[in-house]
Amino acid sequence: MKDKKKSKNPTVSSWWEERHKILQSTIKNKPAKAEAKIKKAEAKKELQNLPATELPQPAENGAFLLIGDVHANLPALKAVLEDASNKGVSEIWNAGDLTGYGAFPDDVVGRLRKENAQSVVGNYDLKVLMVKEKKEEVEGEKEEPPQDRNAIKWTYANLSKKNRKYLKSLPEELRLEVGGKRILLTHRSPLPGDEQISPETPDEKLRDFAHLADADVIIFGHSHRPFSRQVDGLWFINPGGAGRQDDGDPRASYAIMQINPFEVKHYRVDYDVEKAAAAIRENGLPEVFAQMTLQGLSPDAVAQELSKKNEQRLEEVRKTASSVSYNEGHSSQVTRLAMRLFDELKELHGLGAEERFWLQCAGILHDIGWIEGQKGHHKTSLRIILADQHLPFDERERNIVGSIARYHRRKLPNKGHRHFAALRRDERQKVKALSAILRVADGLDFTQQSLVKDITSEVSPDQVIINCAVSGDAEIEKERAMKKGDLFEKVFNRDLAISLDLVP
Repeated sequence: MKDKKKSKNPTVSSWWEERHKILQSTIKNKPAKAEAKIKKAEAKKELQNLPATELPQPAENGAFLLIGDVHANLPALKAVLEDASNKGVSEIWNAGDLTGYGAFPDDVVGRLRKENAQSVVGNYDLKVLMVKEKKEEVEGEKEEPPQDRNAIKWTYANLSKKNRKYLKSLPEELRLEVGGKRILLTHRSPLPGDEQISPETPDEKLRDFAHLADADVIIFGHSHRPFSRQVDGLWFINPGGAGRQDDGDPRASYAIMQINPFEVKHYRVDYDVEKAAAAIRENGLPEVFAQMTLQGLSPDAVAQELSKKNEQRLEEVRKTASSVSYNEGHSSQVTRLAMRLFDELKELHGLGAEERFWLQCAGILHDIGWIEGQKGHHKTSLRIILADQHLPFDERERNIVGSIARYHRRKLPNKGHRHFAALRRDERQKVKALSAILRVADGLDFTQQSLVKDITSEVSPDQVIINCAVSGDAEIEKERAMKKGDLFEKVFNRDLAISLDLVP
């Protein structure tokens, strides 16, 4: 174990220090800390309970481009603007959520400012603006998992001071009057909380909204699904997600509204979804975000699809492991302990479902190199993972999973190792964190007797305590896990301690 002085002043960059460097390296105009600060009282005053803003009224014979939920997807926004430019639109009305999920928050906000779009703030925009207010939460929003919170912080860090200020100035509602029609532009439904208006919302519920809206036309977003419907003379219009869709169609969505005569037309336009997804990956944002872009599905739908797909892939991984006569009992125990550690420490590492899957695969495969003997078996495991075409990995995943398995013992991750150097910087940091967890888990089954039955953890700024419920004398497991905790302490910048509690 390291002494406290070394813990507080490590010579090796911590996980969070490296993560911060990665985020900062993507920012072109880094705002100073003082400029980026949002005072708590000011944020609460300006971001909550904003009244509807009234604007100079546009001409009634114009056509209006309706967009919403651009979500930092610049390729999609460009495609929408180009497609709509030939349809005679005179103004852009934006139903909010300029930021989030995509890799181009600053470019999207800047482009919509340049286009003089009339915009309202969305719920994701509010989350981004409240990054510095750790104890504050946007009304109606559930607590985000660590991976999503990190993505929100990334978005804040990648907005210029000027664009943060602009986003902060946007109201929650805009009221306009065109050709005698009262129009309400908002992000969510007029009801408080997170209730959405969707194509499935019954007319009866829409009638309940009417007296709250006090308008003839409500233009909104949030559900990422386009539709327009008239109920008792009140029009409900959702142009769909320009940059994020939830209906299984990945094309960008928008609408054009004409006042006199009144008409609404919905459009879908192709754009380079591969480019948008690649930018998400290159910036170290969650793979779920990339899949949402590629598939046009919600985060929950994508997560469910990935979970099903990964279960099938795990079966292929297990088949490969079985084909080389691996120690199934030991590998299963190490994998189980690694999964428990990953889940227990999620607030510390901030990783998500994709990284958890990589760790699970590496746990199953980490000892397959024993087929050629104990000596150097970690390197043999890497070689098999990189070469075996039956494993359900692309080249990138082979390098990642192979690296995690290779670093379960002996030398620590090093850019002098070709397979590790081939990874992106953010991927190397993830491999370090996952390898650190696997090393400890492997040490906790050193005698291969599956003595550790369960794990809990206690995390403080200086230390991580792993509490192990054991069924027998596990002092050797504790000793080996502490010895293999060197990478853990370096990655997470905390001393590691392990306690044993004998259980029946």
